[in-house]
Amino acid sequence: MKDKHSNCLRIRYIGSDSCRLFTIQRGDFRFWTGDTWSMVLDKAKVFHDHGAAATAVAALQYQQYKGLPVRAFKLELSIVLAAGDVGAISREALTKWLAQALRLDVSNVEYGDGPVEGSFVQTRLRLATLEETVPRRTHF
Repeated sequence: MKDKHSNCLRIRYIGSDSCRLFTIQRGDFRFWTGDTWSMVLDKAKVFHDHGAAATAVAALQYQQYKGLPVRAFKLELSIVLAAGDVGAISREALTKWLAQALRLDVSNVEYGDGPVEGSFVQTRLRLATLEETVPRRTHF
């Protein structure tokens, strides 16, 4: 049995919540060993943090899709910050927190790497572009 999109990659959590580790699994249920793909979980390369696994996934996806022509789009993302002394929280503190806490995931194993077969959508949050705007409301 395999997923509908067998070449798509996902980061899998393994281990307990107190000692979470990560592997990379393809839609055909094979695990990345660091060199090749294997059906055996014990041969999978283990990553100690999600960021390292995400970097490896990006490198694998680059190898799969390199050389294809691209188009680019922008999508607005809204962030609301609420706190008792909200004015005391700096843009830098918010940016640092977002860099550590925020993840943008695409459910590519369920929906494919892009809108049509053979296409790939890559998303990026460019935190350097964070700017404060006038809120639509004054209280949360």
